[in-house]
Amino acid sequence: MRFLTLSMMAWMLSFSAYSALNIVTYNIRNFDSKGDQTNKAALSKILSDLNFDILQVEEIVNTHSFRNYINSEFPGYNVVLSKCGGGGQQKIGFVYNPAKVVLHKYYEDKRVSDPGVVIGDFGCGRLRPALVGMFEERKTAKKFVVIGVHLKAGGSERSFQKRFKQYEILGQMLDELKLANHHDIIVLGDFNTTGFNIRNRDYVKFTEMLGDAKFETTGDDVQCTSYWSGLNRHDNIEESSLLDHIIFPKNLLGYSKLSVQTASHCKKVKCRDASVRDLGISYSQVSDHCPILARFE
Repeated sequence: MRFLTLSMMAWMLSFSAYSALNIVTYNIRNFDSKGDQTNKAALSKILSDLNFDILQVEEIVNTHSFRNYINSEFPGYNVVLSKCGGGGQQKIGFVYNPAKVVLHKYYEDKRVSDPGVVIGDFGCGRLRPALVGMFEERKTAKKFVVIGVHLKAGGSERSFQKRFKQYEILGQMLDELKLANHHDIIVLGDFNTTGFNIRNRDYVKFTEMLGDAKFETTGDDVQCTSYWSGLNRHDNIEESSLLDHIIFPKNLLGYSKLSVQTASHCKKVKCRDASVRDLGISYSQVSDHCPILARFE
């Protein structure tokens, strides 16, 4: 009887895991660039705890090393990466569990990589493109679209204007997909919403895009997603910010419940301003950003 009970509990847990969809976005700072090797043991601990079905990543500089890392640490998962990565060669990618989802095709939309500039099929812009994946849930055969982004960084007026144009282009992309009968769409990544917490013009433009699309953001459910040196670069205190989002329509794929969480150092210090030492290895040796997990069930 005890064995039967334990078996039943294990089955229920596995069914619960299978019936949910775990989506994660993570800006892994300049993954294995020549001057900044990523602490892969620390990264593996962070990612393993998230139990992701789809992981969208940014700043993959060394694509060969990243593919080898995923094949070694997450066997059975598939990985696709963008060809373009802007001036810093920071590629965008999807890592996904083929037992849960099927990726039918993917492509890069370069309109966001240089707003207002015509880029040919074989050229790359100065900024990062959007990586678009056409997915299907295995259990329901429902199709959905995932768009990975890494928008223009910075809080200057020039950066604002570039990012505002990118918001407009993302809105156009969503309209086009909806016209093509794609209504279950997830956009996720580093939107670089430097004004989200202080509710400035950047916040207004970002939320206008959400309102026009009738989308929600995980930004309403978390306090921070990253850390930076702050205005005082000499006080040894890093300040929290909210740059990363997963945005989606209500009742995505028919799911009715959503839970959101951040991990690594954002979770460790509860989004309080903190020293580099307190933030720990995940901050100093993996990324200044933290992964966001959105669990749909």
